[in-house]
Amino acid sequence: MAKPSITPQIAAVLEPYLEELQAAWERGGRLTPTLPVTDGKVNVRQLVRALAALDDKVVIHHEQHFYNKPELRSAVNAVAEQQGLELIGSRSPGVAQDAARERIGKLSGEASDLRQAMAERESVIDALRRENASLRAQMAMLEETGMVVRSGTAR
Repeated sequence: MAKPSITPQIAAVLEPYLEELQAAWERGGRLTPTLPVTDGKVNVRQLVRALAALDDKVVIHHEQHFYNKPELRSAVNAVAEQQGLELIGSRSPGVAQDAARERIGKLSGEASDLRQAMAERESVIDALRRENASLRAQMAMLEETGMVVRSGTAR
């Protein structure tokens, strides 16, 4: 039998808690966010700890559900957006830029390696074409005269 979803249990504690935080934010003049915050983002771990203090059915390892369950994430994100915070799962601009720079650098290195490999392959192909032309000329000479012509390259 399937294990029952934890989402309704968390939501039952989360919704009143978010309403309380929203009311406190409005009473405070909408200046300071009331959601737990770290670096302008919602601190999910602190949020789960606050919920665990309210109800023993919520434990700290339920933090993962706020990232994986859209119902929980969207409820918190709605309040976070009103309070001017970055949403759950969003990357800060600096982190996103660093990731983009790292990816560009990696792709640039790969492209450089590919250019080098392509240049080496073109050189090999050119040498093979010259050898092929030389062998065709030797074959033509053999067919015309019946004599084998020795070339200067030894194998």
